[in-house]
Amino acid sequence: MQRRPGNPETAAVVSLAATETSVRPLAARALMRAEVGRILARVDMEAIPLRAAQEALSSALACTWSRRAELLEWARPRPGDFTGNATTAAELAERDRRLAAQAQACRNKAALLELGILDDFEGEL
Repeated sequence: MQRRPGNPETAAVVSLAATETSVRPLAARALMRAEVGRILARVDMEAIPLRAAQEALSSALACTWSRRAELLEWARPRPGDFTGNATTAAELAERDRRLAAQAQACRNKAALLELGILDDFEGEL
């Protein structure tokens, strides 16, 4: 028996035998192929170039880079945080240094975009 996640008092109890099924590999591939085909049929192929243009315009805005810098600053390790796989102080210091440098690079790009300096290089790309 296995409990489903959720409130322990109201969580339903289900049998593992009832939920387990054996699927032959060929049947699994056919199911996956059918599922991928179903998803692709729902994709609006005309919207993909629009989304690419929206993404390009967004990356050209200073506010996008300022927000990215804020997020990188927020991700820097702080005392008491869960450290994940970084177990030594040197690894945490390296992570902090890397995130601080990336945040500064984003702030620099935002400043260049605000000043219009990157517009001069438009034809060189």
